Amino acid sequence: MKVVKLLKAKQIRRHFYKMREPCDVSQGNADFLLACRHAQEAGLKPRIVYRNLALSQLYEMALKFEPDTAVVSSGAIAAISYEKTGRSPKDKRVVREPSTEGDIWWGNGSPNYPMDERAFMLNRSRAVDYLNFLPSIFVFDGYANWEPSARTKIRVVCARPYHALFMHNMLIRPTPEELQSFGEPEFVIYNAGPFPANRYTSFMTSSTSVDLSLAHRELVILGTQYAGEMKKGVFTIMHYLMPKRGILSLHSGCNVGASEDVTLFFGLSGTGKTTLSTDPRRPLIGDDEHCWGDGGVFNIEGGCYAKCINLQASKEPEIYQAIRFGTVLENVGFDRRTRVVDFDDNKLTENTRASYPIDYISNARIPCIGPHPKNIILLCCDAFGVLPPVSKLSLEQAMYHFISGYTAKVAGTEVGILEPEATFSACFGSAFLVWHPMKYASMLADKMVEHGTTAWLINTGWTGGG
Repeated sequence: MKVVKLLKAKQIRRHFYKMREPCDVSQGNADFLLACRHAQEAGLKPRIVYRNLALSQLYEMALKFEPDTAVVSSGAIAAISYEKTGRSPKDKRVVREPSTEGDIWWGNGSPNYPMDERAFMLNRSRAVDYLNFLPSIFVFDGYANWEPSARTKIRVVCARPYHALFMHNMLIRPTPEELQSFGEPEFVIYNAGPFPANRYTSFMTSSTSVDLSLAHRELVILGTQYAGEMKKGVFTIMHYLMPKRGILSLHSGCNVGASEDVTLFFGLSGTGKTTLSTDPRRPLIGDDEHCWGDGGVFNIEGGCYAKCINLQASKEPEIYQAIRFGTVLENVGFDRRTRVVDFDDNKLTENTRASYPIDYISNARIPCIGPHPKNIILLCCDAFGVLPPVSKLSLEQAMYHFISGYTAKVAGTEVGILEPEATFSACFGSAFLVWHPMKYASMLADKMVEHGTTAWLINTGWTGGG
């Protein structure tokens, strides 16, 4: 199968200039976008805006104007992110400015690499110039957080239809009435991923840059077309905003039993978080990102982003059955003649993914809200055989494991890993933290004490030896 490593600006122009007539624009056009404060400040002046298109329209756009995109036999759409097939954490930047710098965890293991206001504005200008150059852009307006009192309006402005479809799946989709009165977004993502950052700009280390300004309430993406950058960008934003409101944001899966017993699952990649939270006997609240507030837990997202390397219907039937019309398969191999997916194909990456609305899981709990958790499960794939299979933890032990976030990387979870390797990630999601890890840990301890939550450590790896 021919693989295009990087979609150059000329290719983008060539494919998008093939467009002759815009399809029906749902609830908006360029005039609508230009009326918005963020667009005016950024200098965004698009010719045509495709806002909140229906699934079928996004399919048509992607198939007509994007190379290497196809509908597979299950009805899902397969897209390629080209050169970048995973996140670029070392290219993530946060603007250091007076109004927020005292809140942010800087240095000493922090994922928040600083940039100044000028460098951010240069990158935003570069992204907006690229978007303005295109004959049309795609906009999706949606919400983060299922809890109405915490709901946050997010606007995504992007060049590729597949990115708009991806965020249609991952954010909470507004009703037509909500879209009509959506108004000003609280955060805007400018995804100019097909266009590179200028590596000679201050604070840049490569042609990829993912830049967050909490003061401007904007995220700018350059030089990477991996859709997960948008999803995790929203999560990073929630990791800042929610604790300011006394709401704990958590990198966890979540499900609920018949007696309304909620369980949270914490774990790094490869430990079984998504698989265990997607249980046919327990309705799914969410597979990855949650908040714990005064009323209980709620999902941040409107969809799931499941790994699908070596996916089998017999082992993970709920995820397998969710891969249908509307699902985005990212970097997944398939037979070009029959369109049958090969989930074992890792030619492009081990990090193959499927993005689908959460209601594609047959027993998803809608709305994705639950009471206070009864149990917290910390998952660890211990390749060294030290940890027991199941341990009930004291509060102090739970905080220790939560802060350390230990697991072992094993072959197949990350490129280049051939032998087991210990790894640690604070709060089981260090890459997305904004505040210092102790803030999240202390909030978790307080909530566990208040609601009598029990913590367990489960080893999904080896016991009694490596």
